[in-house]
Amino acid sequence: MISRILLATVAAVALLTSSTAFAGNTSPLSGKSEIRFTADKNYAESMSWSARQNRFFVGSVTHGTIGTVSPDGAYKPFVTDETLVSTVGILVDDARNTLWAANSDPGAGTRTTPATQGKLAGVAKYDATTGQRLAYYDLGALSGGPHFANDLALDEQGNAFVTDSFAPVIYKIDAAGKAIIFAQSPLFKDADGFNINGIAYHEGGYLLVGKYNSGELFKVSIADPTDVQKVKLPEPIKGADGFHLFDGKHLFVAVNLGADKTVELVSGDNWKTATIARDVKSTASMPTAPTRVGDDVWVLNSRLDTLFDPKADKVSDAVLQKF
Repeated sequence: MISRILLATVAAVALLTSSTAFAGNTSPLSGKSEIRFTADKNYAESMSWSARQNRFFVGSVTHGTIGTVSPDGAYKPFVTDETLVSTVGILVDDARNTLWAANSDPGAGTRTTPATQGKLAGVAKYDATTGQRLAYYDLGALSGGPHFANDLALDEQGNAFVTDSFAPVIYKIDAAGKAIIFAQSPLFKDADGFNINGIAYHEGGYLLVGKYNSGELFKVSIADPTDVQKVKLPEPIKGADGFHLFDGKHLFVAVNLGADKTVELVSGDNWKTATIARDVKSTASMPTAPTRVGDDVWVLNSRLDTLFDPKADKVSDAVLQKF
């Protein structure tokens, strides 16, 4: 779910008109409003919570690794795979005990090379308990041109959908392991650079896909991927990065590109239109990924702006913030 980072305290929560009403609070992180963790210039860009294991999984733009973060903020290495250059989108599937990671190269990793920078779109799948690699998919081989595998979503059958921000297309890896270009549309591209980014699966039979540079939101039919509809928003959400669809009506979006906030979108008409129920300013810079923890949503503030700013001091800490 990396953002267009090459370009470029918690504030009071403004409950504008939020229709979100989560019954009770069964979160294992009850009582916490943020979790800070430290890993040596790791720069996690994405995270995913495992209720089964009671921990977060986080990636690394710099090292191409996957680690875990406990509720008390302890970071531990989990996967070290030399195939991975920069781990971007991370998604744990508790039902199948698998862990998915998008592999790309924005040019800031210790393993970056001229052969992979801006050209890599891969997805790796691991056993979420042992870290053993189960499969690797070279999605960039499906088409020419620049590539950047970014975010992932899974449906009930275990099919994976992956955005490629540079191509820009949506891939599908079916439950049998076959990978194809699933959806492509002129609507997905404005210019070179980061186009489609965040993605979420809706049980109604479609995907919600955001376009980072223009701030648009699309509804893509799974039965007919040529059917791409624009969701009407009150305003563009430029810098929309990672998505988490809490239920069928509430979509949480990490927004950066200078905005540094998390937005809750709500739709009552099957995502023909959506309204902004509330937004919350980030504790730290570059929010990139929301994930559900019990009845709550937590957001990774990645601080990736400091990695891509040649004048900025490089950091080793990141903040997980309750929305």
